[in-house]
Amino acid sequence: MFFTTNSMQHEELLASFWQALSNPIRLQILESLRDEGSLNVGELVKRLNIGQGHLSNHLACLKSCGLVQSQSQGRFVYYRIKDERIITLLNLGNAILQDHIAGVASCSVVGHKNSPHHEVKIR
Repeated sequence: MFFTTNSMQHEELLASFWQALSNPIRLQILESLRDEGSLNVGELVKRLNIGQGHLSNHLACLKSCGLVQSQSQGRFVYYRIKDERIITLLNLGNAILQDHIAGVASCSVVGHKNSPHHEVKIR
């Protein structure tokens, strides 16, 4: 499917793309799928230690955005990353984070830095 967008629409869509990636649970899902290739819902529930309903909402977001795809195999639904560039993006993001971890950890604009319960330990 091909969309024609003006500059503002493009920026809004790009922001939506990054927003889909900005949730910690969705990142854990993507990193698990990157590491394992394909996992079913039960395996993801155990790995991420979250409820199936909560997981399903995040999987629906990732699938709707075209980042993962599902395949039924018997009674199980397996998920995998749909576009190999997402794997590259995850790896690049982790590498950049390692180079800038102190700045990201101390940033008062993004994340949960204003929460009194949030503490980041830098290795």
